[in-house]
Amino acid sequence: MLSPSDIEKLDRSRLHLIYENWPAHCKKAYQIDVNVPEIPDIEEVVYAGMGGSATTGDILQDWLRSSIEIPFHVVKDYHLPKFADKNTFVIATSCSGNTEEVLSIFSEAMKSECKIATISSGGLLEETSLRNNVTHTKIRFTLLSRASFPYLFYVSSKILATCGLIRGLEDQIPRSIEILDRVSKKISVKVPLKENLSKDIAVKIYDSLPVIYGSSLNRAVAIRFKNVLNENSKMHAIVDVIPELCHNEVVAWEGSKNKPLRALLLRYKGEPTEVETMFEIVRELIRDVGFEVFEVWSLGEDRLSKIVSLLYILDFASFYAAALRGFDPTPTVNIDKVKQGLKSRRSLN
Repeated sequence: MLSPSDIEKLDRSRLHLIYENWPAHCKKAYQIDVNVPEIPDIEEVVYAGMGGSATTGDILQDWLRSSIEIPFHVVKDYHLPKFADKNTFVIATSCSGNTEEVLSIFSEAMKSECKIATISSGGLLEETSLRNNVTHTKIRFTLLSRASFPYLFYVSSKILATCGLIRGLEDQIPRSIEILDRVSKKISVKVPLKENLSKDIAVKIYDSLPVIYGSSLNRAVAIRFKNVLNENSKMHAIVDVIPELCHNEVVAWEGSKNKPLRALLLRYKGEPTEVETMFEIVRELIRDVGFEVFEVWSLGEDRLSKIVSLLYILDFASFYAAALRGFDPTPTVNIDKVKQGLKSRRSLN
């Protein structure tokens, strides 16, 4: 089960090779020369993206929440917030370069005279950026947007560092890449199930409805895990965050008997006392009503390392869950159907 030969049979696009090489991709991404505008007097940052591209904004938001001195907003939509103006720095990101929501944001940012930096592997976003003298950084597209996280994240973080928006945190970036290199040796396809954390997680959840609980540090990681379970594993998942879940979500366990639920708590060393206590209470409550609870702990010492190490472990777990469920993780048929449906209906109008 989950042997290299099993993986080879199902993973026709060789997605596992990209996951295996994430640390190398991270290093290459951080070596890319980024292009940034001059941003004096910036009052807020807007990070615009969808799907895998949006994950980067969520991760940056969690990482920088307690240190960035101006508001940092993530927009996953067609439209900019009303406040966006010449004092707003917009980072518009589309891995393919053709995401229509991001192209719409780019157009509105131009009209609002925002400072803009764009990131893509090409496409219309690169074309329109260059045509309008907007700073653009070209990245590598690694099979899928969600698999291109190393390029999306480390280029975005380098842009923020170059603009002076993450002073004092720059050293965390190379350290996080070192952590990923260590993690890759523990979760590789070649590592057997008994010694492989990602495979172990997949075995625990692949035939269930995972209920994923995080906290403020790994809120975005929890959402990301739900998203890659949807796309890679073709399965539903529930996600919520402490402390808010203790005011609503936790009640649902009272009426959840005979449902195929598995609770997964995303933890990290150095949690605030109140977070640690809430996790302990929630764990006991779920076990008391007869459900299994599993905990996954991040690696690393600094904030960014804890975030990306857990994201990497869980991304690979979603890949292994796909294999256990008999799915090639790459195709996303329903997303293609949505895009085609939008195109067809617009052509009729």
